[in-house]
Amino acid sequence: MASWQRQVDEWFRTHHGIASASALERLGVSYATVYRWAAEGRLIRVMPGVFRSAQWPESPLQACAAACARNPSLLIGFTSACSIWGYRKVVDRGLHALVPHGVTPEIDGIVVHRCRRIDPVDIVDRPDGIRLTSPPRSLFDSADMLGLSVARSVMEQILHEELCTLGTITDTFARLAHPNRPGSRTMAEVIASRPTWRQALHSDLEQRVLVEIERQLLPSPVTQCPVQLPMGRVIHLDFGWPEWRVGLEVDDPAWHAGFEERHRDMGRDRKAAMVGWSVSRVSKIDVESALRDAIGDIATIIRARSLAA
Repeated sequence: MASWQRQVDEWFRTHHGIASASALERLGVSYATVYRWAAEGRLIRVMPGVFRSAQWPESPLQACAAACARNPSLLIGFTSACSIWGYRKVVDRGLHALVPHGVTPEIDGIVVHRCRRIDPVDIVDRPDGIRLTSPPRSLFDSADMLGLSVARSVMEQILHEELCTLGTITDTFARLAHPNRPGSRTMAEVIASRPTWRQALHSDLEQRVLVEIERQLLPSPVTQCPVQLPMGRVIHLDFGWPEWRVGLEVDDPAWHAGFEERHRDMGRDRKAAMVGWSVSRVSKIDVESALRDAIGDIATIIRARSLAA
């Protein structure tokens, strides 16, 4: 009996306090005991046949785990999956789920989307009982909801964090794209706008800078552009135009806020100047309030260097 109870406790610990009646039965708890516990208040019914241990407080992930426990065909998807993956700038209004056509889950408070194409590669089964769409599928499905700018930023994030590759993103698009399928239109623009050779951008600020560079029709920069310093050391600039030895760094406060970081950045810029590079910097304030002027200055520097070449 002690071993049986430990299995139940471990299940609740690893599943956000959520269990279906069938899962508890597999652990050795009879249906009569489950509903007696519910009558005693030890279990709280959250959906038909799905319970929360009264020892566990409510949480957003609990709702996801309960929905997956209620219906084995259901995946947490769209912006809800994006939020679980940690995608930046994603606003998740309500809980979104993806199910195959022909499945009609009766789950209050959940926005249900149906799709005829859900392949095994689209499904991620977490050890906590939550099933959700894969990183590239989550981006594809949510792209229209996010909009072009945020979708591009999210793609750069998941490439940088190595949640998937550009190849898997394009493969997902090729497999799922359809004129009537949400995400197709926006993802077509996202993929078409990104050169395959470009390194992933580290931050949303860099993504916004790149958008302005493209808007002002500057030559395409090399992202994470390598520059060999004296003594053979190589640094990487956020953006670079090697033909004219012009570089641009985006000082995200997460990485460039302290005295030591500023001291290091100035040292890098001096070393780059020794080998003929002109390196400019834009801050978060520049990006948010004066980005057009800042990139205009870079355009002027490029023109001057091209004329002097």
